[in-house]
Amino acid sequence: MTSTALPAVPLGQRVWAQTWRVIVATLTGLVTFALVWPTMDTHGWSDLRIGALLLADVSAGLVALVLLPFRHRAPLVITVVIVAISSVSTLAVGAAAIALVSLATRRRAVELAVAGAVMLGATMLYDVVLAPDETMPLWQIVVAGVVGIALLIAIGIGIGQRRALLLSLRERAALLERDQQQREDRAREQERAHIAREMHDVLGHRLSLVALHAGALEYRGRGLSPDETAAAAAVVRSEAHTALTDLRDVLGVLRDPGEPGTDEVTGTAPPQPTLVDLPALVAAARAAGTTIHTRVDPRIDAGSVEVPTAIGRHGYRIVQEALTNARRHATGQPVDVVVEVLDGPALRVLVTNGVPDGPPPRPGAGAVAGHGLQGLAERARLVGGTFRAGVDADRVHVVEAVLPWTV
Repeated sequence: MTSTALPAVPLGQRVWAQTWRVIVATLTGLVTFALVWPTMDTHGWSDLRIGALLLADVSAGLVALVLLPFRHRAPLVITVVIVAISSVSTLAVGAAAIALVSLATRRRAVELAVAGAVMLGATMLYDVVLAPDETMPLWQIVVAGVVGIALLIAIGIGIGQRRALLLSLRERAALLERDQQQREDRAREQERAHIAREMHDVLGHRLSLVALHAGALEYRGRGLSPDETAAAAAVVRSEAHTALTDLRDVLGVLRDPGEPGTDEVTGTAPPQPTLVDLPALVAAARAAGTTIHTRVDPRIDAGSVEVPTAIGRHGYRIVQEALTNARRHATGQPVDVVVEVLDGPALRVLVTNGVPDGPPPRPGAGAVAGHGLQGLAERARLVGGTFRAGVDADRVHVVEAVLPWTV
């Protein structure tokens, strides 16, 4: 598996990351400088020698501090150089410690062994040769040096492991996000394929009628009476208009080829359900134990508003999917179904149900989740409508679609 490239760190953040480390190294070096030099036995030293040693200490420390921000370009080399400088400069002690910790985050045994040996040698060189401490035996100096170096390496390894863990979590999150996006893309493509098949089935019959009557007009045009010609032209116009309407509005998901009810000879399925079949759908859900309250626009039942077949089919599918989700995820919760005609005109379908106790399901209100809801959202989008599904602040799951049509 290839690693996921992390986003570039902003310049300001990179500068600050190096700046605070240099500041800490400088303060540590100054504290070490202030603690060591006053305790050194300079009896018998000339002022020139003391001044030269102080200048050398400060100069070497400044070199170490300047090299510290560049340690990532050659980690081992720069760390060894800084550690070696710390053997003759108390001001470079902080830089040497931070460089060793930074090197340890790489968790490479050979590099740690080399850098640790150089630091131990620098410690012994300073404490035994340059500033001998007659009160501490050599073995104690070695033990103290080893313990200090081991502590710095342990801190660096811990930081490196934490960084590796965060990197793996980011890679895993990115992989899961890509997988989720791919699943959604596949679901969308499957939905489009179903839509294409339904368009073929619905339009094929109507366009064949258009071709049939147009062919009759062409073949028998001169032998037909004006009334017969007008009637045939009216049929062509009507079927062409209906075909164009279906082409623009059709969104229903076609039957599976192996679905019960499919004609084994022609391979065609019975007509898709519409709002006329909504009472049967609700009755079946109630028979399964779901409490459903319905409110259907009286104008639909009275026939004063004629909802296009395609729009009615989409409304039926939305109610069907919402009832399925309510029965699956909110068993025992009552469901309210509202189907009404808005000005425009447009069909509004609203299905709500309570959410069981416990943590609110994700995603939140307004988000579309699951392949079923993804397909409904695709339906609404392709007819220029709107769709939303989620949980509102009152812990009520809402599925709402507004499907416009042109009269």
